[in-house]
Amino acid sequence: MREWLEERTALPGLWKRFADHPVPGGPRVTNVLPAVLVYLFVQEAVLGVLMAAHYSPSSTDAWASTAYLNDQLASGWFIRGLHHYGMSAMLLATVAYLVQLVARRGYRRPRELVWLCSLGLLLVTMALGVTGNILPWDEQGFWAAQVELGIMEQSPGGEALRTVVQGGGEAGNLTLTRLFALHAFVLPMAGALLLAGIVVIGRRSQAKEAEQAARTQPFASGQLLVDMIAILLVAVALVGVTMKTHGSELYAPADPTSGFQARPEWYFLALYELRMFFEGPLEPVATMVIPGIVGVFLLSAPFVDALAGKVGRWLVIVGGSLVMAGVLALTAMAVSNDEGNESYQKAMAQARKQAERARGFAVEGVLPEGGPAVFRNDPEYKVRALYKEHCENCHELDGFGGEEAPSLSDYSSREWLAALVRNPNDPRFFGGTKHEDMDPYPESTTDEEVTAIPADQLDALVEYLWQLQGEKDVDVVLAKQGNELWDDELDCSGCHEIAAGEEGSGPNLLAHGSEAWVARIIRDSSAPDLFGSEAQMPKFGQDKIDDEQLKELAAFIARQRRGDSAEAEAEPAASED
Repeated sequence: MREWLEERTALPGLWKRFADHPVPGGPRVTNVLPAVLVYLFVQEAVLGVLMAAHYSPSSTDAWASTAYLNDQLASGWFIRGLHHYGMSAMLLATVAYLVQLVARRGYRRPRELVWLCSLGLLLVTMALGVTGNILPWDEQGFWAAQVELGIMEQSPGGEALRTVVQGGGEAGNLTLTRLFALHAFVLPMAGALLLAGIVVIGRRSQAKEAEQAARTQPFASGQLLVDMIAILLVAVALVGVTMKTHGSELYAPADPTSGFQARPEWYFLALYELRMFFEGPLEPVATMVIPGIVGVFLLSAPFVDALAGKVGRWLVIVGGSLVMAGVLALTAMAVSNDEGNESYQKAMAQARKQAERARGFAVEGVLPEGGPAVFRNDPEYKVRALYKEHCENCHELDGFGGEEAPSLSDYSSREWLAALVRNPNDPRFFGGTKHEDMDPYPESTTDEEVTAIPADQLDALVEYLWQLQGEKDVDVVLAKQGNELWDDELDCSGCHEIAAGEEGSGPNLLAHGSEAWVARIIRDSSAPDLFGSEAQMPKFGQDKIDDEQLKELAAFIARQRRGDSAEAEAEPAASED
């Protein structure tokens, strides 16, 4: 059989030459990185093919097909996550190999091409990450691409290059098809050629070194086992990270009007942070000049070492160390700045919540119009759109919206009412308005001018307010105690009336929080028995919303305290098979 295969395919001979390849000095852990790179590249290619079988590169279908793969296809989240983390692992392995080449002077003659191929592989891997990041057509990918394309535009001829990549003046269908072609065909072929150059040229140089080495050992009798152990460890680490994080994040469908606070992939954070030091007309210094100098230095490293001797060797080591230190420092600064950026953290929390809603609704199917249309699966889609148009600028709801007016998250629930009584001037309530007349009621105080309400009395008062709303699940005994506190000890009735039509210095709280009461506030909060002349909320008369819309909006707001909004029912249905 061996002779038969040799005669027809030459495979046995090829394997023998591969297995008998002499390794100078015997098996070493420091020789495993090329094998790890080959493994990661093959893994990425296989996983990419599996994902491509379920992916549709168009602005209407890209997000929906990715959501289907991620949340409905058995183990789809694992495949996508492993592919995502595998790309980062390949980038780290390439950087580690470059560092190793510098440490061992492995870039010198006759290995200059190994060094250049490794630099090329680093660029190709980064390009694979950039092109792959936008393919899901979610908020993160879309807006990160805008950042990266903006950097590209700073280069000479960058505006024309951006137009070519995008397929026009704006990102759309042609952007996805072109980036998919680059990601799935052009860049993998370039990566395969560069990786082949690293392995073939490296083994050829190694064979020459073996001729002068005191001890050698065939590759298959030792180094192959070391390589396989290293590959196994990398594989286990990748599987572990993927399982722990449940794969790669998928944000809501791309919305060009959302202003999503995107960041580039982690390997571009250093460049992103560097731009902060060179703003305005100086930005090309960060995006072109400094990266260009670094690129020229890295490309010339083998020749600097050869021409300048010992001085050149130290120039390469010191220069390389400065580049690494700079990249690490800038990356750490970018991460630290984001961690301390309250606005950014809030925006990302909102984005993740929006992603959960979108992926939950996607299980029911996505309309032909594309990704953003997935929100039409929400039974409350129309009223949410109404709320977003008229209310969200001032009122926060589920992490979205302004802080100029009271939050409507869990609106008028027992917890909401208790927090309101404790401190009505909290930013969650009236802290962003001019209403400052109501005093806080802390649990305890040393200030004689401040009235304290112990926890048991607060519970009673809240239960009474809960009863005034018209709720059915009322503790009657507790509510009666609250009524007594209301009238006597706390004298709440001195400001707030509870009889229909009666006016006081504060809003009448009869049926407070009910649909009818909320509808009155929306229509005209300046009514004499509501906020009167101190009202800041605009009136929403017939010229803004009709009676039916008003009724729907009031019912939607009132529902927030009961948790029976459609959003509560739309949970991501990610398969964990």
